[in-house]
Amino acid sequence: MRICFSMCPPENVPAGGGAKFVLGFKDFLIERGHKVEFGLDLKNLPDLIFMFDPRHLGYSRNWLTIQHIRQLQDVLGVSIPIIHRMNDIGAPKDRPPSYVSDMIELANRSKHVVYISDWLREYYEKKGKISTNVDIIYNGVDKETFFPKKYDFDGKVKLVTHHWSNNFLKGWDIYKKIDEWLEGQHDVEFTFIGNIAKDIQLKNTTVIQPLSSKPLAEELRKHNVYITASRSEPCGMHHIEGIASGLPILYHKEGGGIVEAGEKYGLGFENFEDFKSGVEEIRQKHKKYYNKIIDEFDNYAENIYKKYYNIIERIV
Repeated sequence: MRICFSMCPPENVPAGGGAKFVLGFKDFLIERGHKVEFGLDLKNLPDLIFMFDPRHLGYSRNWLTIQHIRQLQDVLGVSIPIIHRMNDIGAPKDRPPSYVSDMIELANRSKHVVYISDWLREYYEKKGKISTNVDIIYNGVDKETFFPKKYDFDGKVKLVTHHWSNNFLKGWDIYKKIDEWLEGQHDVEFTFIGNIAKDIQLKNTTVIQPLSSKPLAEELRKHNVYITASRSEPCGMHHIEGIASGLPILYHKEGGGIVEAGEKYGLGFENFEDFKSGVEEIRQKHKKYYNKIIDEFDNYAENIYKKYYNIIERIV
């Protein structure tokens, strides 16, 4: 089977959830004898198109857009089945005015839609009608890379988070307060991996530049509690990588799709005072949440890819 991907991200560099999915799923398909293509020859069309975003994006090499799909279907009369993986939102994120309507249009032009969280499905149900068949499939991590650390909690809370985007919605109001709160703290520390938001200065936080997957996983396992204060995340990958590394999680209750995984393996907080209470509670219940991760966590890429592959087999 020949499958055309609309996104062609670079390999072996720090990347977000969408890029990691594309690269991992590409390898999964190739291992099963299929061909993944990053170009579209009108004289030799593929069996399926896999769409990830309606826009042209230079940094993630998203080359096939809603404009191309309109041209294929409306002008050329091409009827190749499309799977549309919906993994982002418009407001409150900084997106073009047409982003949501383009996502909905692309969904309705597709044979099948996959949302990466139930929260994301509800978001789009409020924005417009999508008549295409849908599934909800969460993100997953590479089990060989992101695996649980050996339990070694000694009572000192070693917080860690990682974000490649420097958008303020990633939780910078909370991270800034944590940095200030750490002044004088002896049993809590905080490490931030990634890109810092504009005009943010951190004095008491260890800052590490973005890391590719293997060194990132190694760094995460040096800590013992994952925190994410991100808001309105469709699903995210960062918190799943943290949980998979054996870290109980503190998450913001306005985190969107993050909440759906976070509530299983940690505690939610609403504001900074609530967060501080959460630190103490998770300190007391750390082994309980760690054991739950060991016993129940299964958001591994292999499992996720199989779900997508089942959809492809039904369609083609």
